[in-house]
Amino acid sequence: MSLLTDTQGTPERVWSAVCITAAEGGKISRDDLWAWLNPDFIQSGQPRQASGDAHRQTVGAASSLGLLTLEAGQYVLDGQVSTDYSAYADDVHDRLCASGREDPNFLMLETYAWLGLAADARGTEWAAASDFADHVEEALGDPTAGDGARRFNSTKQAPWRRWMRLIGLAVELPTRLGFHPNVTHRLRVELERAELPVGTPLPAAEVMTAIGRRMPYLDRGTLRADIAARCGLANDPARVSRLMSTALRDLHDDGVIELVSRGDATGYVDLSPDPFHPVQSVLTITLSGRQDD
Repeated sequence: MSLLTDTQGTPERVWSAVCITAAEGGKISRDDLWAWLNPDFIQSGQPRQASGDAHRQTVGAASSLGLLTLEAGQYVLDGQVSTDYSAYADDVHDRLCASGREDPNFLMLETYAWLGLAADARGTEWAAASDFADHVEEALGDPTAGDGARRFNSTKQAPWRRWMRLIGLAVELPTRLGFHPNVTHRLRVELERAELPVGTPLPAAEVMTAIGRRMPYLDRGTLRADIAARCGLANDPARVSRLMSTALRDLHDDGVIELVSRGDATGYVDLSPDPFHPVQSVLTITLSGRQDD
């Protein structure tokens, strides 16, 4: 079970399974949960049962995240799970960040860490290309595996994109590109959850280190460093990645943070170049306390 093998277990369906189980007091029989997720219906006056495997895959995806556990024929909800959709998204993010190499879901953020590193050299537009899965497999696949044993393929690409959008690491653009990596929302959330001082200029490097602990697939994160070493990609901590630079500028423009640079000081971090934005390097970052979207 994993989010990339139980492909019909979409984020919305998994959330439905969580809410159903919560409504039943945190515990529900397997048959009852399946019936809720795959209800019978009437067609031409006759009762019918929906075909397909979506209900099983939904429960499989939820179980792979540890949201549901099967105990003596009943699914039990992890007591820490919220039925608020935003909190659910935060919880999924945290569970993926806490996963290890032995967890099949580890590939979710491994792929994103590799994407962030590759984007520094070639931009982000290619992340929506039809051959994206081939590039991921070339970088992160097991070269000793036999034919047909791909870690990442085109079938897994669609669910991966859905889960990245859920946890605030991508958006869907109304253009031919569609899927677009963007960490602005997740960075906004994690800056608040990091409980950094508000209204006080903080050294940019200190803020980046704090965020690296909460978003390990990006700048100063352990997962990003690991993928960079494994794939032979540049990972300069003195320069902010393209994805993070865009998010910092977005939040600066929205008034959520203030990026400050001074010509007479040391301790800067350089943002990835953007000729259309006035901020190119940062000395301090001040959180305004405003976290509304």
